[in-house]
Amino acid sequence: MVVRLLARVAALLLGSVFLLPTLASAQAASGIAGLVRDTTGAVLPGVTVEASSPALIEKVRSGVTDGEGRYNIVNLRPGQYVVTFTLTGFSGVRREGIDLPGGFTATVNADMRVGSVEETITVSGASPLVDTSNVRQQSVVQRELLDALPSGGRSVQALVSITPGLQMAATQQDVGGSRGESFVSTSVHGSRAFDSLLMWDGMRATSLEIGGGGRGILMNMGSTQEIVLQTGGISAESPQAGLIMNVVPKEGGNRFAGYLLGNWTNNDFQSDNLTDGLRARGLTLVNSVKEIWDANAGLGGPLVKDKLWFFTATRSWGRSNIVAGNYFNKTQGTPFYTPDLSRPAINNEHNYSQNLRLTWQATPRNKFNFFGDIQDDCSCRPVAGTAAPEAVVGFRFKPAYLAQATWTAPVTTRLLLEAGFTGHPLQWPGFAQPEVGPNDISILEVSTGFRYNSPNIAGITAVGGRTSAQVNERFSASYVTGSHSIKTGLTLLHGWRRAYQTINGNIDYTFRNGVPLSVNIWAAPIELKEREKAELGLYVQDQWTVNRLTLNLGLRYDYLNSFVPAQKLPANQYLPERSYAAVPNVPNFKDVNPRAGVAWDIFGTGKTALKGNVGRYVGGVGVDLARAANPVATVVSTASRNWTDANGDFTPQESELGPYSAATFGQPRVTSRLSSAITEGFGVRANNWNVSAEVQHELMPGLSVTGGYYRRWFGNFTASDNQAVVPENYSPYSITAPADPRLPGGGGYVISGLADVSVARFGQIDVLALPASNFGEQKETADFVNLSFAARLPRAVQVGGGFDTGRRVTDACFVVDSPQALYQCRVVTPMRANSQLKLYASYPLPWGFGASGTYQSLPGIPIQASYVATNAQIAPSLGRNLASCGLAAVCNGTSTVNLIEPNTMFEGRINQVDLRLAKTLRFQHGIRLNASLDLYNAFNASPVLSINAAYGPRWLTPQAILDGRLVKFGAQLTF
Repeated sequence: MVVRLLARVAALLLGSVFLLPTLASAQAASGIAGLVRDTTGAVLPGVTVEASSPALIEKVRSGVTDGEGRYNIVNLRPGQYVVTFTLTGFSGVRREGIDLPGGFTATVNADMRVGSVEETITVSGASPLVDTSNVRQQSVVQRELLDALPSGGRSVQALVSITPGLQMAATQQDVGGSRGESFVSTSVHGSRAFDSLLMWDGMRATSLEIGGGGRGILMNMGSTQEIVLQTGGISAESPQAGLIMNVVPKEGGNRFAGYLLGNWTNNDFQSDNLTDGLRARGLTLVNSVKEIWDANAGLGGPLVKDKLWFFTATRSWGRSNIVAGNYFNKTQGTPFYTPDLSRPAINNEHNYSQNLRLTWQATPRNKFNFFGDIQDDCSCRPVAGTAAPEAVVGFRFKPAYLAQATWTAPVTTRLLLEAGFTGHPLQWPGFAQPEVGPNDISILEVSTGFRYNSPNIAGITAVGGRTSAQVNERFSASYVTGSHSIKTGLTLLHGWRRAYQTINGNIDYTFRNGVPLSVNIWAAPIELKEREKAELGLYVQDQWTVNRLTLNLGLRYDYLNSFVPAQKLPANQYLPERSYAAVPNVPNFKDVNPRAGVAWDIFGTGKTALKGNVGRYVGGVGVDLARAANPVATVVSTASRNWTDANGDFTPQESELGPYSAATFGQPRVTSRLSSAITEGFGVRANNWNVSAEVQHELMPGLSVTGGYYRRWFGNFTASDNQAVVPENYSPYSITAPADPRLPGGGGYVISGLADVSVARFGQIDVLALPASNFGEQKETADFVNLSFAARLPRAVQVGGGFDTGRRVTDACFVVDSPQALYQCRVVTPMRANSQLKLYASYPLPWGFGASGTYQSLPGIPIQASYVATNAQIAPSLGRNLASCGLAAVCNGTSTVNLIEPNTMFEGRINQVDLRLAKTLRFQHGIRLNASLDLYNAFNASPVLSINAAYGPRWLTPQAILDGRLVKFGAQLTF
């Protein structure tokens, strides 16, 4: 038996290599499976098993037990199920009250006794809590739970706040919706943020930014049934292994149902949490909420009973915040920033979504879903502590569409076919604020890290326009018996990206303490185009159950091909018109990724499972490599020049400027290239391996606990080698850190290992990206442990949460060009920087009242000190002026050095408690009104979320703290 099993595994994996490549849909559908026996314990083949639920438009899905007495009904909608077992000569068995969440296979066994078919034994009991068939680690967040908890903006931040192991930037820490819907970069157990994906009904709904996992469609909670968060043990259906978040939309039903929700607050209901300790650090004011609102309505029901259902939802939500210590500029349009204390900065955004989903049971075996969502979102003035209100770019995400069509066909009780199409065009033009005139130049004050007067062009903060559109299709076939199931599928994803960037005057200034230091010159306007030609993959996922052991084996072949089309840029005052040829195969990747897992029902009761898995996963790419190879991006589009403002007129003259930091500025010659060794070939794509082991146990009906260990290590790193220089072209120097009791050991220590390129080689750029292994061994590993629990207890009590901690190590201690690469080359992120505790609870009280709450204890942010050392400080040990000074007698040259070893100093932990008191009123015809009073940051805590890391007068001054205690009012009507 074992020999035959292993032979089948080998044949399957070997044969799948030669199948057509596909990209997995990563759809974690639900299922019901189990074992049927008679009263003697003998297995019963041929038993008809039917799973019925109001969630199914087809009403019933069925299966038949195989020769080992096992059945498996797959691709079920989340919902409440009744499972019946019938076999001639035996009494029927009916199992009620099966609560099936998304991505979960519920084990429902039956013992049948001899009797008449007409006689049915009804069994009621708690729903299974332990999935003994699948090895993936996941959390399922039902919309009703988010509605019951004080979940703030009902956004990604709300999901992160109750899910142990999920991490986001501290600046995204939400208080009652105060952070809005800005893009949240989320990781889990040491994953990279760009390995995470947002799926909509099992298909990708993200943009091509950030490895293909950039901002996508926003969640309209009115049409969301539940959200499945896969955090590990990802099967061969997914190319990546970050957080895979799948939104399961509502489908309507055979009766009309809907709801209305609204919540609101403003700054009259917020406390001031500025403490004496924060004042002593230079913080005189704190951010506050100006207004937060959310209006959401949904309605679903039958257009034709049992034939055509609909569900539609509309949502309007947003917020505006007062940014502490940041003011509009009284002297806008001049070289000076003068805060207008009567006009504090306002950070605001608003969002709108309208969607419709149609579910059509065309024939008994053909079901279609059609979904469309139209959104209009505006991050109109995303002010932070590092830029004045006029120096930020607003974004209008319009149009933002998601269109989807899917088809499922259970051809027989064993064969299931699925197909789908998703289109997601997304545009977001970036616009300057109305205060900015066409001649206002962007200025950065380096002593405080504060930008004012106008936006600059770095990153995605540029004025201009952006488009990122993708379409993806999928097809899969599943063959399922009770003991064995196999699934294979084909999908295709392709898309295009465009970014257009401008900057006033094609120049920006850098000042230090109000004195000109340097200028940055830009080859603007800049337009960049990339195309994702094909992202394909093939997966085969096979599963066998032998006694209490379930073996999950998979193999995946991934293919990715992107290119850069031909481009042309207009002339500006510095440069003539430029043309660039197309660049193919950036990248052209091919990878084979094995996955293997095992689930052991230890006692055969379905209540205790030991799970383990190992798998190789590719890193998210999107069009990032195509952008890196884009000639418009790889030519030197910006150069800095030291500026000595001799006449004090704040206008740079040629005689006052030093040499270009890049001698090839604006030239059509590409100065940054990608070697084919990292863009083309088999197995060269960035990847990571994951190994995990978990134990899941049902302690009592409705309560389960999980403990796990997770290890991740990365491979295929790249390094940038400037071919115009060699290590011998650099001269060593050292600096002395300032004496400061806040620095390690009180400061005054010598920092060596720093280096400056020779004057002759300054500005020479000819970068070639190569495998890092050409220069040395680079490592990146992460080890995490988790202990969590979840409970759905009698009287609608819900509790859950857990503890998660881990350690991450990155090591790149080798020299490519500059010997300074060895300075702080090994970074250890200790457990204290990753330890988190998250808890939630919802408890009904007498007389229709209810109470709920969440608690988060998160690590404090790391402290850094970015020190700008002057030429005068550096020259004595260097033996000459910095190369950026050229031959000038007077030089404003600087070099920036981090004074503190990374992840050795931290702010205090971030602790937050949110509470809710609710009252439910019930009326006739099932109408229910729920009124709520929320108290966010109930203890008015004020942990620091970001600091000024620029060493100087404002070093360690908090730039953001947790928003103060906030009261919020809400109401929800369901019918």
